[in-house]
Amino acid sequence: MGAGARPGSSCLGRWAQPNVAGFYFGCGDYSSGVALTYGIYRCPAFLPLPSPTMSSNSAMASSITLPVEEVHHVNPELSLTPPARAFFPLNSRNSSTHTLVVPEPAHEAPTSVASTHDSDDDEDEITVPDKKGNRAYRFLRWNFGSVYRRIFTIAFLANIACLIFVILNSVLTGAALTPQTCATAVSANILAALFIRNEHTVNAMFKVFVLFPAKAPLSVRRAFAKVYSYGGIHSGCGVASFFWFVLFLVVLTAEMDRPSSALRAYILLDSYLIGLLLFLIIAFAHPRARVLLHNWFEGTHRFLGWSVVLLFWALVMMLAEDSSDAANIPYAASVVMTPSFWMLIVITALVAYPWTRLRLRDVEAEAMSAHVVKLNFDFADVHYGQAVRLTDAPLRETHAFAVIPNPAAPTAADAEKGQVKGLSNAGKKGFSVLVSNAGDWTDKIIKNPPKKIWTRGVPQYGVLRVAGLFEPCIVIATGSGIGPCLSLFVQKPDHPVRIIWSTQRPAETYGQAVIDTIYKADPNAVIIDTKKTGRPDLVAITYRIWESSRRQAGIAQIENAGGKKMGPCEAVVIISNQKVTRKVVYGLESRGIPAYGAIFDS
Repeated sequence: MGAGARPGSSCLGRWAQPNVAGFYFGCGDYSSGVALTYGIYRCPAFLPLPSPTMSSNSAMASSITLPVEEVHHVNPELSLTPPARAFFPLNSRNSSTHTLVVPEPAHEAPTSVASTHDSDDDEDEITVPDKKGNRAYRFLRWNFGSVYRRIFTIAFLANIACLIFVILNSVLTGAALTPQTCATAVSANILAALFIRNEHTVNAMFKVFVLFPAKAPLSVRRAFAKVYSYGGIHSGCGVASFFWFVLFLVVLTAEMDRPSSALRAYILLDSYLIGLLLFLIIAFAHPRARVLLHNWFEGTHRFLGWSVVLLFWALVMMLAEDSSDAANIPYAASVVMTPSFWMLIVITALVAYPWTRLRLRDVEAEAMSAHVVKLNFDFADVHYGQAVRLTDAPLRETHAFAVIPNPAAPTAADAEKGQVKGLSNAGKKGFSVLVSNAGDWTDKIIKNPPKKIWTRGVPQYGVLRVAGLFEPCIVIATGSGIGPCLSLFVQKPDHPVRIIWSTQRPAETYGQAVIDTIYKADPNAVIIDTKKTGRPDLVAITYRIWESSRRQAGIAQIENAGGKKMGPCEAVVIISNQKVTRKVVYGLESRGIPAYGAIFDS
């Protein structure tokens, strides 16, 4: 019996023993703190899996429901209703085609446990369909043709079109193309790239696009939910600025092939140095280099970026001086007449602003396990879907962590139901973050929790915020990805969701309070202990829930914690690592299910 399960619990009886596959379906009684810590958690009955050595057909034919022994001397408040059906992923190694078997109930449940019955018992299996189209179509549609890349392409090609137009106009009309014109285009693109990354810009976009009423057309909400792909503007304009700067160097070199003064020699030296730094920034920002050399990516983006801004200031000032001499006008007049001068002021402000919000904060650490620590802050109230940047060495590295708003103060009814256990800082101002072991920095924080830590900037919205657009929404998390999801479950406990969480030893690693919170948000949540089951096929499991929500049977009839009827699911949001996120989003979108996951572009 798993940790936290009590002898005599009405949902287990004496049948709570692992089967060959190592899967468990246990109860998530969030009111009493009862939950199994093995295999797959399902509320509120235990069902065995067919042996993994069976074929799909034989497994389906031999699927049975072990009887739940009636237990005497049980508190009636702990009596739970077993689900009419449960699902089991088969052939999880290949997500292209799967059959999810729904075992038939063996017999009517004992009188001490209320029984349910599906109105559509002949729908005993759901086959996950093949992906749409051929491989080339899928690559162009959902991989290379992702919304992020479409935005990047629009931003980049728009700049290339303008660049070609400027060149052709100069050739056809004979009008000289000046370095100042190219410099203006460079500074405009750098300004756009920085502006779209500003925390307040991002938060404003999410407020405009995500705070849309649920009654708006679903197609509109699904389109607006891609707002988190705004990074395509940043990268598109950033790459375009380099191409404009190459043109700037060509024009400048042709105009100053023989520098007549030391000033022009300095202009050429400064310009080629900026070009080199821009190339290095873009090279290390390439997706492959960003993954393999992430620390180098952060360092070049920060320090070389600052260097480019400083060198660009010097370049603009020197170009203004050179222009004032040629036009015989005052230097000050030449400066204020330069568009790049005004844009550089805004660029500098955008670079400096987050650092003006650098603060050393008090933090209270709660060790949840040897692999996870909870950091509690009290300096601000936050909203679900936001992240805060933390660091112990501000100039070296910063790390974004999803915030979990402090839960509301428990009511008398919560106390009667036992729902106050584990609610640390309930009713207080502030928030918390979960730090799990994912590298050297997080390992250091877990082993030696700090009493003070630096925060930079303001909390910023992320992809989980789009879950609020859909009712109900399937929320998938793996490992510590449950942290961002908890912010939604805590702050919007009545928002209809279906939850899938895959992690190792969930109760031991993250604590019973986390599991209780999940079951409070979705009493039929699926929690998978990968230590017992191995890595599940999340695409197949999600498709089963998605398809079942569209049928008038099984889990389509369930209600959320607030008693609201759960209709067809409208979208899927996943919080996981880059590999799993891309695999699941691609696997679902290529089967016609709208899915949303982080871009991992920073």
